[in-house]
Amino acid sequence: MILALLVTTLGFATLIFVQEAASPPLVYGAYYAGTLFMLYLGVRLFLPHSDVLLLPIVTLLTGLGLVMIFRLTYNVEGAQKLALTQAVWILIGSGAMFLLVLFFRNYDRIFDYKYLLAIAAVFLIASTFTPLGYSVNGARLWVDLGPVNFQPSEFARIALVVFFAGYLAEKRDVMAATSRSFLGVQLPAIKYFGPVALVWAASLGLLVFEKDLGSSLLFFAVPLLMLYAATGRTAYVLLGGILFTLGSFVTFLLFEHVQLRVQSWLDPWRDPDGTGFQILQSIFNIADGGLLGTGLGAGFAQTIPEVETDFVFSAIASELGLLGATAVLLAFLAFTYRGTKIALLAEDDASKLLAYGLTAMFALQTLIIVGGVTKAIPLTGITLPFVSYGGSSVVGNFILTGLLLLVSERAGRREAEGLVYRDDPWGSP
Repeated sequence: MILALLVTTLGFATLIFVQEAASPPLVYGAYYAGTLFMLYLGVRLFLPHSDVLLLPIVTLLTGLGLVMIFRLTYNVEGAQKLALTQAVWILIGSGAMFLLVLFFRNYDRIFDYKYLLAIAAVFLIASTFTPLGYSVNGARLWVDLGPVNFQPSEFARIALVVFFAGYLAEKRDVMAATSRSFLGVQLPAIKYFGPVALVWAASLGLLVFEKDLGSSLLFFAVPLLMLYAATGRTAYVLLGGILFTLGSFVTFLLFEHVQLRVQSWLDPWRDPDGTGFQILQSIFNIADGGLLGTGLGAGFAQTIPEVETDFVFSAIASELGLLGATAVLLAFLAFTYRGTKIALLAEDDASKLLAYGLTAMFALQTLIIVGGVTKAIPLTGITLPFVSYGGSSVVGNFILTGLLLLVSERAGRREAEGLVYRDDPWGSP
């Protein structure tokens, strides 16, 4: 934890000399360090047996994101408040995590309300079609509640993971059994598969009509992976892959927004000053960084539109180089590894599936946005967890981490009580 705080402190100290802005970096740095360190102490006090590395990794990623947001927006007129806003959202996310730690240590009770959470998730997504919803860059993702604007899908997907974990844990045996086939694929009885398919289709369909391609991919892939983890049947994955291919082709034909994204991915030089501008600037910045980077504050990543949200990884690769970008990806990999380990050590099926689903969602979100800004896959409008600017994303990922800590606490307590044959469940594998 101290190492994570020192890395962020070094970043803010660098900005003092590079951008000649002494006061704001010190204020933001102290604010962030105090918030995360107090949260760490609270977690260690109330969850003494939980995974000790998750929160330091989160601290490192949020700190790096705060440094990059301040660096990218400090000299941009009217955008200097973004770093302060992000710091406030970090405080809100920390508070949400602390409330989870304090009041939801018996987290398994939430599985009793899995159907209510599924309904709430669908209504959250549908709220963007009400008069409160509005569009940004062609995607109708936001809800305006006066002083607060947020993306409902960021919280809906956590609720859906809880629903799928509870339902699949309850019905995994009957869903692993088969009663009929479709295109040669053995399927369970419709009365067992129906609730999963209904919630899945409702949430996914709404997201498609919102033109939220990134969240649509997450909402499709994560339940599919959880279904495979619960039943062990590869046929579900194969059928899901076929349906995904067909669905992608249909959405490409129906939505001009999707066609522009695919065209800018295949040939950004067709319109270098229009649809291809963002991805070209991203590639230029990543290439300019080289092995060691231009140095914090010395790159030109601010030439990328909306760089602090979708393209913050490009800015990191530009100014910290291949080594710095790789270190960041390793931090995401470490978080994914710890989440997977929590799932393996969890004592019951629902907890295992919950930890696995949350970890899979975190890992896939990282892969999708990094793949998009490096032109490996078409760009989708989602954020890099903990690093990108965005209040809904930050708070949602703090809640995700809190749930993982709760699951790890119960596994660690079992170890302390001598119920499993390991000296340290959170030590080396």
